[in-house]
Amino acid sequence: MLRLFRHTLSFLTIWPAPKGGYLSPSEWERVSGYFPLVGLVCGLIAALLWLILGSLSPPASLKVILIVTAWVVLNRGFHLDGLADTADALLSHRSVEEKLAILKDCHLGTFGVVAIVLDLLLKLTLLEVALASPKALTVLILIPVWGKLTISIVTSLSQYARPSGGLAKSFVVGAGPKEAGLAMVSALLIGLIGGFLGLATMLFAIVLGVVLAIVWRKAIGGVTGDLLGASAEIGEIAGLIFWLLLI
Repeated sequence: MLRLFRHTLSFLTIWPAPKGGYLSPSEWERVSGYFPLVGLVCGLIAALLWLILGSLSPPASLKVILIVTAWVVLNRGFHLDGLADTADALLSHRSVEEKLAILKDCHLGTFGVVAIVLDLLLKLTLLEVALASPKALTVLILIPVWGKLTISIVTSLSQYARPSGGLAKSFVVGAGPKEAGLAMVSALLIGLIGGFLGLATMLFAIVLGVVLAIVWRKAIGGVTGDLLGASAEIGEIAGLIFWLLLI
């Protein structure tokens, strides 16, 4: 379990790859169950950064910018890249084959640029409001968990869309109820730190994952790594909106 988690952490973040060899194909099929735990690590780092910045008393807007920047760096821009490619492909009104080609293309289009800008603006604005509440540390811990849980649910309900192999194919193909169950149980336990709000937003992320899996299936017949990255960004922003509506 620890070995799988460490490899999953290095896959989704800048954490160095653990020594001792690579995961086998059967082990890769299980990694999506550990995504919320990776989100917890990212959330705890953000909470620690918030406490450090609080002792230095910078402007609130600067603290929010630094925290969002830290998340982008931690994730290596992985999810933002997926969001941008997803926007370029799905908003192109092309055939499924052409959309898959756009997803594989490394170049950034207009829709992708707009998606990244809107994503960051929304996250900065919503986070500044959320962090003004007494539950600032709680929401910082939970935000990345919402996003990673959304990926886990989408992965377990989807098939890989591209005939050829891709970075995400190894864990999309083998993911199923067991991986989804592990992800949901761990996320709900983490959500307990936020009481009713924490549990409610975790349940919301699960429902959102189901909805996104359906949307992606209708759009291109399944998912790719880019759509999973987009799912994480959508999960974080939608979770923040839901959290703010509840409070």
